[in-house]
Amino acid sequence: MNIRAQKSYYKILMGLLMAIGMLLLVCVILMICLLVSANVKGTDKLPEELVTEVHATDGTHQITPAPSISQKPLPETPDAGVAYQDQLIFVGDSLTAHMINRGVLTGGETTKQVWRTKTDTLNLNAEITSAKIIYPETGENLTVAEATAKAKPSVLIVTLGSEWGVAHLSEAQFKDCYKALILAIQAASPDTTVILQSIFPVTQGCVTLSNEKIDACNLWVKELAAACDCPYLDTQSVLKGEDNALKPEYCISSDGIHLTEEAYTVILQYIRTHAYTK
Repeated sequence: MNIRAQKSYYKILMGLLMAIGMLLLVCVILMICLLVSANVKGTDKLPEELVTEVHATDGTHQITPAPSISQKPLPETPDAGVAYQDQLIFVGDSLTAHMINRGVLTGGETTKQVWRTKTDTLNLNAEITSAKIIYPETGENLTVAEATAKAKPSVLIVTLGSEWGVAHLSEAQFKDCYKALILAIQAASPDTTVILQSIFPVTQGCVTLSNEKIDACNLWVKELAAACDCPYLDTQSVLKGEDNALKPEYCISSDGIHLTEEAYTVILQYIRTHAYTK
């Protein structure tokens, strides 16, 4: 091979090597971008160990409890008193909204501590982050996250699931909807402590909900509390009798769900004696 041919051969070889090198570099960059994208998307999902499927057996739903992390309930403390209670903001479904009607908070039926919708029902469903509450300070219709961004409460107690989530959602749906709300609140006001309160029990004669399902859902709430770094209030424990159901004297309606003024007094007593301190 003459010198001119050798130079031409080496030139072609070097060109091929450079092309291969550029191709490999592009592949590496694409792989890095895909990995970063997957990690970003994955932040909106619960850890896999928190998701337990609901299996259908003979037309019924059998719930498999998740053996994963769960948040310990807030421990008992000395009574933090009305001063602590007055700094709390409550948001949830009708069982939370009815705290206004029962007049159990400072300000009675004019209290501004409860955020409720026009219909008193904030359902735990796919629209939870866009649902509007009436912001007590101004009367505006705001999402929970928007209201939190305005008020920046020290502590926000969330109680959801009794009216829609327990009866209609699978575990994955329940957690996804609930977590979406928690993340929206935390993004809106990072200094606000979001406390997740247990779903309240129902009476033994309730035909629409069962305490067994509520107990399972409360495990999910505890797991969400752990996953989202939220304290958990096990308030339901003081409302139950020996039959694991809501004590009849705490129920005001024939549906076996809605609570008396005495029940809310017991709930608030529990909250004050299981106070959260940073």
